[in-house]
Amino acid sequence: MIQLLPFKISGAYTNVLVLLLCCVMLYSCKNDDDVVIPAPVVQTTPNITVFDSDRLTDDYVLISPFRGNSTFLINRAGNILHRWSSAESTLMGYLREDGAVVRSVVTGADNGITIGGKTGAIEIIDKNNNQLWKWTLDSSTEALHHDIALMPNGNILASVWVVKDRASCIANGRDPSSIIADRLVIDKVIEIEPVGTDQANIVWEWSLWDHLVQDFDASQLNFGDASNGSLFDINQSSEGDNYTHVNGLDYIPSLDQIILNSRVLDEFIIIDHNLTTAEAASNTGGRYNKGGEILYRWGNPESYNSGTSLDQQLHEQHDATFVGSNSLSRGTFLVFDNQDGANFSTIKEISIPVSADGVYDPIPATGNSPAAPIWSYSAEAIYSPRTSGVQRLSSGNTLITSNSGDIIREVNYENEVLWEFDARIAVDGVLEIDSSGFKSRSYEKNYPGVTALGL
Repeated sequence: MIQLLPFKISGAYTNVLVLLLCCVMLYSCKNDDDVVIPAPVVQTTPNITVFDSDRLTDDYVLISPFRGNSTFLINRAGNILHRWSSAESTLMGYLREDGAVVRSVVTGADNGITIGGKTGAIEIIDKNNNQLWKWTLDSSTEALHHDIALMPNGNILASVWVVKDRASCIANGRDPSSIIADRLVIDKVIEIEPVGTDQANIVWEWSLWDHLVQDFDASQLNFGDASNGSLFDINQSSEGDNYTHVNGLDYIPSLDQIILNSRVLDEFIIIDHNLTTAEAASNTGGRYNKGGEILYRWGNPESYNSGTSLDQQLHEQHDATFVGSNSLSRGTFLVFDNQDGANFSTIKEISIPVSADGVYDPIPATGNSPAAPIWSYSAEAIYSPRTSGVQRLSSGNTLITSNSGDIIREVNYENEVLWEFDARIAVDGVLEIDSSGFKSRSYEKNYPGVTALGL
């Protein structure tokens, strides 16, 4: 122990004190250099089966168990940070910037549209579990189904099934022998402005029915070149009255475009949103002067008579999303290809060149362009013949939701599993989150909707 004697702050006494203090500091610093401070050990819950703490993404994950009543925000250790609950049965949910969740919910009404995936309503639940708004569109002729997308202006994009009767189908060129149950159920997209607690203004609309082509009957409407990739061949549907089955929506704010994912046509389709409803029903106007026609499509050129089964790249896929071109993504679109194999699903990343203002190359006359994905990840563990989703994270890793597998998995570009949540494993004896959900979504810790929760 160093003992300092009384001294005057002057002359030699000062020099001695300074020397002693320097020695103490040097000794202290040497000890600091020798000390190794171990990284804190993260206590994970039992349902976290893979946890590579150094390489997984530092974010939160939103899970809406399939047809459950609650939506959960969890951290990567598996702890529940917040929950939103109502009496409704939900298919999927998204976190709004004010901490509320917007969810597609199942009415259960038996009104004639009984195709799998019908929801019929949308609700908004605030962070205090108050239902702020619920709007229903569920009749014998129109019904909400599957996915929704949140827009920067606070509106909601939603997919809608619309029933077209036999006479209308024939008049538009459908082969009468392929009409099942005397109808087709086609897709349209609406933009909804929530009003009050249970009303909505439909401020924009696009319908597939306005962009048909057929080469079956020259005496009927829409007769023309069925290999025109900008249009939908009315005779391509292969699943009874369920014409395209758009099971996913994604909105691209930077381009003001919408991605529609069609499970029946085995492809995803891109349309313009930067146009009026009248322009959306035509083939002129909008940013690209194509109206509501298809800007680009990828996955199955057979759907527009421009290829063979050998060209097919997607197989009843879900959740096509826009990634964008940057140093991490290496591509522009991601999709969960459900039935890529007999017992496995594949995540595919497709690099479709698009200009800064949203212009694509012409839709190819034959085959897919590009011919194949630039990256993929396949595993039996994520196999799910229906539903499921995928999201590219800010880290460059990919978050995968397998609904049938009941797992959520994060992988990197080297196809290494860095994190996994298993919804089949109880925590403290309780299986509270009993499903991985239709698709989960990652939210960064500085996202306004997360900070609004005051975690």
